[in-house]
Amino acid sequence: MNQSKKITFGVRVPVEGWVPITTPPPDFSYLTDLAQAAERLNYDFLLVADHLLNWIGSTPKKPASTEKLALKTYESWTILSALSALTKKVKLSNIVLCNMFRSPALLAKMASTLDIISGGRFVLSIGAGWLRDECRRYGLEWYPYKERIERLRESIQIMKALWTKKITNFNGLHYKLEDAILEPKPLTWPHPPVWLGGASESIMRIVAEEGNGWDLGLAGSPESLKAKIESLRNYCDRISRKPDNVTISHSCMAVLSNTRSESTELMRAKARDLDNTVESFLQRHLVGSPIEIASRMNEYVDIGVRHFTIYFDRDLENLERFAFEVIPRVS
Repeated sequence: MNQSKKITFGVRVPVEGWVPITTPPPDFSYLTDLAQAAERLNYDFLLVADHLLNWIGSTPKKPASTEKLALKTYESWTILSALSALTKKVKLSNIVLCNMFRSPALLAKMASTLDIISGGRFVLSIGAGWLRDECRRYGLEWYPYKERIERLRESIQIMKALWTKKITNFNGLHYKLEDAILEPKPLTWPHPPVWLGGASESIMRIVAEEGNGWDLGLAGSPESLKAKIESLRNYCDRISRKPDNVTISHSCMAVLSNTRSESTELMRAKARDLDNTVESFLQRHLVGSPIEIASRMNEYVDIGVRHFTIYFDRDLENLERFAFEVIPRVS
């Protein structure tokens, strides 16, 4: 991957709460304070998870308890739109939009509108969906993985067509449009960047064919991500696309502390709520002093990661400390 490409940093807006989840969830005033602090500190992105229920502690194979799922969770698009009016330069995105929640034509319209009202700051990040329980509880259709992947690919093709053509006709396996019109068009030309979330081979192929970015999420250590990034490079080569045109993104928590004992205590609580072992947590997240965290981030940079979405604790002091003591050491 292109070593000269700028490294960007995003802040996760905790619309579904914090870890540990026993702490009180945020109210909207905290979210606005966070967004404005991130902009003041020159972070590049604000990103909002797209869930209908609290996802913390759930996995694709094992949803969390009803008690955990029921914890306060804001709707992502509404929050992102509100924050767009309170900021002027930070980019706006999701981690990541669930393709099951909205029709692609409607989502294209929503994205175009948000891109316009934000002054061209929207980046669409989307995935196939993984938390079956929230679809079941909200009465939304749930499909086998292969079909979810097919629907995701068609959705991206539909949105790009609506953003760039005067009239769109689409006759896919799962979606059909007849003489569809989208006006006004997005401010970003030719359309907002499209990032995809998910670490599977199937998602990787859509990234290579359609994406501007690939969010590998909580995929693991630099060693485990390296093989996935190499697979993307090889597939891009096969379809004659430059892999350097795809931004590789990694999402992780930052457990920033002054002492090893303090970070260990914090980490154990977070690992427990995420249903992770301590070893698994250490592989996926950033733990330690600013120097230790920056060193770990540079391992990701060395394998091709060019964007980090950071999950911070509720204390805005860590947001500022990370900006001044970690980011300058990442290059």
